[in-house]
Amino acid sequence: MVASSGGVTALFSELHKYGLAGEYERALKTCNKIIQLIPDDAKALHCKVVCLIQLSSFKDALNLLNNSKYSSVTSVFHFEKAYVQYRLNFLKEALKTVDAAPELSPALKELRAQILYRLEQYQDCFKLYRDIVKNTNDEYEDERQTNMSAVNAYLTEKEMPGSQSWSKVTKYEIVYNAACREALQGRVPEAARLLQQAESAAEEYIKEDGGGDEELAEETAIIKVQRAYCLQMQGREKEASSLYQAVLKNKPSDQALVAIASNNLVVINKEANVFDSRKRMKAATQDGLEHKLTSRQRRSILYNQALLSVYSNQGELCRQLCTKLNKEFGLEKEAVLIESSCLARDGKLQQAVNLIMKRPELKLAAVHLLLSQGDRKGAIKMLESPELKFKPGIIGTLVTLYLADNNREAVTKLFEEAMGHFKGNKEGGSVEEAWRARHGGPGGPAGIRALARLVVANAGTDPSKALELAADLPPMKQSEGVVDVDTLETSNWMMGAKVVKKSTRQEQSPGTPRVEKKKKSSRKRKTKLPANVDLAVAPDPERWLPRYERTAFRKRRQRGPREVIKGSQGMTTSATDQYDMTKQQGNPTKSPRVVEKLPPQSEPGWQKNKQQKKKRKGGKW
Repeated sequence: MVASSGGVTALFSELHKYGLAGEYERALKTCNKIIQLIPDDAKALHCKVVCLIQLSSFKDALNLLNNSKYSSVTSVFHFEKAYVQYRLNFLKEALKTVDAAPELSPALKELRAQILYRLEQYQDCFKLYRDIVKNTNDEYEDERQTNMSAVNAYLTEKEMPGSQSWSKVTKYEIVYNAACREALQGRVPEAARLLQQAESAAEEYIKEDGGGDEELAEETAIIKVQRAYCLQMQGREKEASSLYQAVLKNKPSDQALVAIASNNLVVINKEANVFDSRKRMKAATQDGLEHKLTSRQRRSILYNQALLSVYSNQGELCRQLCTKLNKEFGLEKEAVLIESSCLARDGKLQQAVNLIMKRPELKLAAVHLLLSQGDRKGAIKMLESPELKFKPGIIGTLVTLYLADNNREAVTKLFEEAMGHFKGNKEGGSVEEAWRARHGGPGGPAGIRALARLVVANAGTDPSKALELAADLPPMKQSEGVVDVDTLETSNWMMGAKVVKKSTRQEQSPGTPRVEKKKKSSRKRKTKLPANVDLAVAPDPERWLPRYERTAFRKRRQRGPREVIKGSQGMTTSATDQYDMTKQQGNPTKSPRVVEKLPPQSEPGWQKNKQQKKKRKGGKW
């Protein structure tokens, strides 16, 4: 089919118009019409690829570029093909496409730097960015500086000038990247200070640009999450948790940011609040996040997910995650420890121990697992292996375990074997040489102190060895005038400091007058008397008795006619007369008790005054 030149020209004019207006769907239809008329037209195929990229149809664009029907034309579209592969996360293929280009254009250099960053080849990426910044001068210079600072954050050695004053930098992205670098290097307080500065600069920039609260929250979310991480690393977990939750409450659009904040909240929860942790971990492991997170971040999330499966008793999931942890990141030891912990929680102790014993360097972890499950005998048997038995820390642990079983014979035997082992062990020099090397050599003060301790240690068991070692000690003449021998002999140096302080007394030299210390006289306090006391009147002899035992109190209570008991409850009037002793005429000896009146005593003045104070105004009591 032969196309007329006028019709093709009109279609290209239409395509140009749609491209300027940004109507890529219409432009794509026009490209298809041109390709139907002229299948090998390079401009039409190039425009179609660009339209598909603008419409985010990256798979269709890659299929078109890989179509053998158009290979003679599309083989020169290196940038477009590499960009499509980069957007589809085919990073290694994209790097090969860029390197296959005959010449690296500025656009290909920028794309190659982005690919290297995603591949975490930070050293090569930084060198390429430095070359681009040096040889390029356009309106995107600030973006390149920001990307360069982001790459620098992951480098082990600081490539950017160390004398740069971050307080004078107004671009908050660069300050944020500098804070990330400080955090990765362990300088958390400095990172927190820079993050505060970056957040203030971001707020100022967005307000000047006319942005609202939503834009401000979206832009500063990543800074707040990083600041929460710094708080968490400083042990301020409550503040960090509040900051994480505040960011997640605003529902940021960045899925990677949500994943990191959710994972860090799971770490704060630990084994508590497992339900909330499972919900957070689900947000941190969504599909598609593997291309938005670094390998370090993905490894941490997978590790925490495996630990969470142990706490939530998901044995099968834990086994799968441990296999993935070993396969993708090579963390075999960590995977073995997590899986063995899960088996132990499920009651499969022997399987857990067998799994750990596949790695001999993890034998102490197996011992810890046995002790945590109460299997003391199994732990002792494992610690008694020749490669562990005579290590100082293991000896102490075995002694504790033997004593817990009240097996003192085993303790004695262990000490004898240890002494024989260390006495015949000549590897690495003698014990004396080890002590001297540890304490600064034989000539220094520390070496002399160590040698003196060795002499004391050998004096009880091997006197000849002690004398041999003592020959290397400095002569006593060097210590004359420095050490007071008499004081050392008379002082109770084997006793504690408090006992010595109580038992020893300072003896005065002859001829010195003795000063007798005056005894402190006990201070007599003045007797406090009541106010308005009359000292002329003798005090009440019953003043120390309780009030109800005083004569005056009984006299007031018995004032008036005495009541007579006339029977128990429920009796009638006729029955009470029968039992009323006052009405009995035939028994005059049993008369009612008569209360004798005592002569009135004059009350003290302070007691009268006290009774008068009880009266209130108006004559009421």
